[in-house]
This record gives sequence, C-alpha cells and structure tokens, in this order.
Amino acid sequence: MGKLILCSGEIAKIPYHFRLTKTNVYSMEEVCYYISHNIYMMQEEVFDREFVLWIRNELKMKKTADKMEILIQDRHNIKDIVVTLCCSCDYYDEGEISQMLQILNEIDKLPQYERRKKKGDNFLKCHSYEKAIEEYENIFNSDEVLQTEAKSYGDLFHNMGVAYVNIGEFHKAADLFLKAYEKNGREESLSQCMYALRFCKDVAKYKKLVGELGISEELQNKIETEFKYAMEMSAKTEAAMQMERLNKLIQKGAVEEYYDRVHDYIAAWKEEYRRQISV
Repeated sequence: MGKLILCSGEIAKIPYHFRLTKTNVYSMEEVCYYISHNIYMMQEEVFDREFVLWIRNELKMKKTADKMEILIQDRHNIKDIVVTLCCSCDYYDEGEISQMLQILNEIDKLPQYERRKKKGDNFLKCHSYEKAIEEYENIFNSDEVLQTEAKSYGDLFHNMGVAYVNIGEFHKAADLFLKAYEKNGREESLSQCMYALRFCKDVAKYKKLVGELGISEELQNKIETEFKYAMEMSAKTEAAMQMERLNKLIQKGAVEEYYDRVHDYIAAWKEEYRRQISV
C-alpha cells in the first residue's frame, strides 16, 4: 500500500484485489486507507459480492459482511458503504470519515453528466479503456450533454479519443480529436488528431486537414518532432521489446520457443483485456 499500516484485526491470507487500480489489500485497515486515497474513484460497483465473501471468509468479520450484503442488495449509495467499512475498524476517526463523506457529497451535487465524466476519466486513468468509452458514450446519449458548454463538450470528445488510441483504433480517435478541437479550440486536441492520422498512415486526410485548418508550418514541425520522439520512445517499451524478441527467435529458427512465447504473451494480453472491461 506504500505506507506502514497498523492492523488490529484479522490479516487475510489471500488479499482482495481491487481490479480498477491493481491494488491488493490484506486487512480492513488497508481497505479504509484505499478508500481514503481513492475517494474520487469510489463507486458502488467496486464493492461486490466477491468483496463481501472476502470480508466474511478472510477477515472473519461476519457482522460487517452481513451489513455490506444488505447494502448491496438494497442498492444503497457509496456513502453508506464507505461509512460501514470505515466504522468497522479504528483506522480513521469520526472527523476523517466526515471529510470523506463531504467529498462524496460534493460529487453528488455535480450535474449527472459531470459525475459520469469523472467516472469515465477514472476508468481512463486506470487504463480501463473499454469502460471509459462506455461511460463517455452514456454521456453523449443523454439529454444533459446538450446543456454543457462547448469547451466541456470538446473535452469529452478528447478523452474518448485518448481511450480509442489506447485500444489501437486510430481512425476513430482522429475523428474524435477533430471534433474536440472544433469545440474546445485546444492545440492539444488538434495535435492528437494529427498524431492519430500519422499512426494510421492516412496521409491524404493529414494533408487535407493541414490545408483546411490552416495549420502553420511551425505547428506542423512541432507535431512532426513530437511524433518522431514518441515513436523512438515506443520502440523502447516492453511490448516493442517482446516483438523484437519474437523476431530474433524466428531468425534463429527456434520455432518451439517462439510459439511458447507467443502463447504467454497472448495469455497476458487476454488477462489485461479482461481487467480493462471489468470493474
């Protein structure tokens, strides 16, 4: 957890894994610490029946598990869940719990589309790109989005574009970044649009936008320099190195080892994808 936490209750032999942030916890004190330091990410879906079973079986906290089970069944809000968990041990005092509830109250007062955007942004931050896209689409399909100012509307397109970049759909991302730029006028959205077009090698559309949008030569040079730098950095990533290792195995004729590595990589990618689409 990154901090020495004094635990007075049961310590789990098997940790609970918060999938959204890839965090393991072993005690109720660590659960409370996790809640406090991820308060803006808290949502009802984080605490499911699997979590209740972990409290019951690993922490031996039957009363707390019973209360949580009722809260989940009755679809109580996140504030009730936070209070129940934080009051089940002595890690935080009443004032500290009140501060958490105040933050949750402030989030509750936001317009629904802003709450959804915050939720989508949290998914994006935690690399759950499919979930982020789903949340942004819910916003665009709602009537409330029509009441947002142009800049905020554009920022939604931008963040959705970021999610699509990370799942390799560069054409879709480029379209979203362009829509973002048309609404928010941000150079970052325009640059990301041009980067996405470079990634999918759509030279025709790239040149067309340069002319239609009157992109200066200075900005073009800046985009080109940053794109080349990004490509150099991407060649040093673990994924790129994995591909390089596979190429070397093929060149050496180590076919059996090649397929073993491919199997391992695919299994890891599948697991990462499952994590992205789950909460």
